[in-house]
Amino acid sequence: MRVLITGGAGFIGSAVQDIYVQAGHEVAILDNFVAGNPAYVHPQSRVYWADLQDASRVEEILREWQPEVVSHHAAQIDVRQSVAQPVADAQVNILGSLHVLDAAARLGVKQFIFASSGGACYGELQQIPAPETHPLQPVSPYGIAKVTLEHYLRFYYETHGLCYGILRYANVYGPRQGIRGEAGVIAAFIRALLRGETPVIYGTGQQTRDYVYVADVAQVNLQILGRPEPFIFNIGTGQETSVLSLYELIQTLIPTKIRPQFLPARVGEISRSALDVTRVREQLGWQARTSLREGLQATLAWYRQVVAGVV
Repeated sequence: MRVLITGGAGFIGSAVQDIYVQAGHEVAILDNFVAGNPAYVHPQSRVYWADLQDASRVEEILREWQPEVVSHHAAQIDVRQSVAQPVADAQVNILGSLHVLDAAARLGVKQFIFASSGGACYGELQQIPAPETHPLQPVSPYGIAKVTLEHYLRFYYETHGLCYGILRYANVYGPRQGIRGEAGVIAAFIRALLRGETPVIYGTGQQTRDYVYVADVAQVNLQILGRPEPFIFNIGTGQETSVLSLYELIQTLIPTKIRPQFLPARVGEISRSALDVTRVREQLGWQARTSLREGLQATLAWYRQVVAGVV
């Protein structure tokens, strides 16, 4: 298939790009390279250097590439920044995304895959792990934007027939994260410990997240490519891990006596998160194969090999 990946030079988008190319698909990426890294572009991918907020350029790219599928991973991903600058966040994550979605609907794209967020969309959980039917109660502008785009996807499907797929990611981690603007506590901990610096934990450290390895996320993106009906899938492990437990696990891989610094909890962040992945397992046979320890070992090995002098 012919695919356009927005944010294809970023952490998750580049992993999706790689697995698509390896599977024999034709891939182009659209990226403004603010957070994306040119080094992550696959040599067989076509590159369009553009910003989502430039509607005419976005449409021009879709007309030229004529993708059958758009995989939309480009976003402003910092929850803290969305709280501090909600208008700027909406300009990228709502209006910028709409530029891509509207052009895709008008130009005959068959499937629009949207990288959403389980934690940000569900807000403070009433049920753990949270199923796809959990109420959408975002507590940050970042989450509000994700939910807004999900509603627009349903509108474009019902009005224009554009088939959509929504992947509500848990906390994705792995190689390539955290070098050029990608958020992530795992990347932050590893960088700090390799530098001999004191890592920071916001809040008590008892807040939990569902950490899923990026290669597992890429695999599900391959499995849903071209799926002919709309769907919403949680993508995670279903397991809660506290930030403090995560830090202690990383410490076993980077032996150090450094203790973290605790700072006040950040506005807009939830206290607990884990996603129920029953639906995607039953419908696709997908589940996360990489344990947290295995994923951390692979991530640490990448940091030591590739960015030892940069982190």
